[in-house]
Amino acid sequence: MIVRETPASFYYISQHDHARVAGVLIEHWQPEYFEGAALRPEVELAVQQHDRGWIPLDAAPRWNEQHHAPYSFLDFPAEPKVRHYQQGITEVEQLAPYAGLLCSLHYTGFPDLAKTEVGRAFLLAEELRQQRLQQELGLRTNAQQHQLDFHLQQLKFADRLSLYFCLNEPGADKAHEHPWYRDGIPFSDFFSFARHQLMQAYWLTKDQVRVQPFPFDEEFIIRLRYRELPKEQLAAVGLTQCFQQASVQELRVQVVR
Repeated sequence: MIVRETPASFYYISQHDHARVAGVLIEHWQPEYFEGAALRPEVELAVQQHDRGWIPLDAAPRWNEQHHAPYSFLDFPAEPKVRHYQQGITEVEQLAPYAGLLCSLHYTGFPDLAKTEVGRAFLLAEELRQQRLQQELGLRTNAQQHQLDFHLQQLKFADRLSLYFCLNEPGADKAHEHPWYRDGIPFSDFFSFARHQLMQAYWLTKDQVRVQPFPFDEEFIIRLRYRELPKEQLAAVGLTQCFQQASVQELRVQVVR
């Protein structure tokens, strides 16, 4: 779950809804910038489904007494989080092995995993999964490994840019954006259109964001579902009831050149 706090409310976004937005970003990736076009359906699937392990966790939010806020993906307890990471990767692998491999590689890149025993066990198990899948998929050549790395960087980039819409107040100026985004969004050297650059994203209005450089095929709209949890109601009825009573709303944002 992704939680953005304001003075009056918490805005709650499911990880799977965030991943859907990331998937739309990849769907609009310009074909000329996409390596390995034959694998594009599985890459798009990996991006769309990369957080599916969070679906049951997001359906039953938990309260963090220490932070006086709902748990988010940043502070959620390690054991259930990592267990659901693994289950989600398995479900994606069952849909498409190459997509499952990308999701496994994405998650094993999280630096905090090595700090806990459950995280270290997860890394070991996923390393074995990755070896098995690469062998089954016949990914043996340098060109195939390069293509795999390119697709992994696409997943990571779409994940970061989707989080931009989740973590920032719509319409925020740069000085008031989430700290992760004030200096820009890193691009991989794998992307020929923007070597050694940062993508700059700017809220032009509450429903329009400009991104530069622009790797997409056209301007388009993303739709991000969320729930607003008013703090006054949370104090009165608790998180579970407040969450169940909150209607699902939709933020529509146009991504422009």
